[in-house]
Amino acid sequence: MTGYGLQLQLLWLVVLLATSGGAASFLSHSRFASKKPIAPSVIIYQQQQQQQRDENSEAETFASWQQEDWRDAKILSSRPACPSGKSTIIQLQVDAATHQEYTMPGQFVQFRYKDADPIFLAIASAPATGAEKNCFEFLIKMAPRLDWLPEALVEGNTVQVTGVMGEGFPLEDLGNTKKIESIILAAAGSGIAPLKACIESGKLPSSPQNKLYYGEWKNDDLCFSELYDSWKSDLGVDVVPVLSRTEDTKGYVQYVLKQDGVALLASQSPETTGSILCG
Repeated sequence: MTGYGLQLQLLWLVVLLATSGGAASFLSHSRFASKKPIAPSVIIYQQQQQQQRDENSEAETFASWQQEDWRDAKILSSRPACPSGKSTIIQLQVDAATHQEYTMPGQFVQFRYKDADPIFLAIASAPATGAEKNCFEFLIKMAPRLDWLPEALVEGNTVQVTGVMGEGFPLEDLGNTKKIESIILAAAGSGIAPLKACIESGKLPSSPQNKLYYGEWKNDDLCFSELYDSWKSDLGVDVVPVLSRTEDTKGYVQYVLKQDGVALLASQSPETTGSILCG
């Protein structure tokens, strides 16, 4: 995940819908997190009050990440992730110790090639997969500002990654206070990568109401499309593409999610519906 997706890597959200009256409880990774429903005005106030002191903390965090030990890794395969070529999928072989650090969907690494500035990438494969080759899967958006990516993402190349970072999505929290029977997933662009890891982890509840709302520009930009049928039949998650740059567009994923997913499930079973968002 690159560009705007980086902001979301650092602000994972798990939302449990409406413990009362259709409100939402924000858990875990947001620095404005609370286990009780929070009014938007309160969130804005907290943001304004905490912004200045958080800047110093974030600067220290990024500085420490820049000092991480870099580890060699080998690209085992590289291919377009979608017909448009907007994104690329790679399989990356890391050392055994790095592979064992990955325990929860939503964790990420820093990635670099030669002297290029590093980027943050969420791991797209589920924990415990690829163990025989110590392999991670990544989805990488081919952004124009990252003009070194085409040279780097070549099968056989040696690149460098840091150790695994972040705590990931706290999937166990979905069932801490109430039994979660269904799940709404929402992703925009390369934000689908860590949600793929969530789906394939086998830790999501099984329900015919499970949906992944996935936003992209056009149909040719959709990634992992060859997996949608098996995600539905084998893992119980139905993918709903949301295309924002087509003649029949319904808008961006947040609008469709509001009209379709959240509105429907909040009216039926809010206490037992969980949601994971990334984009």
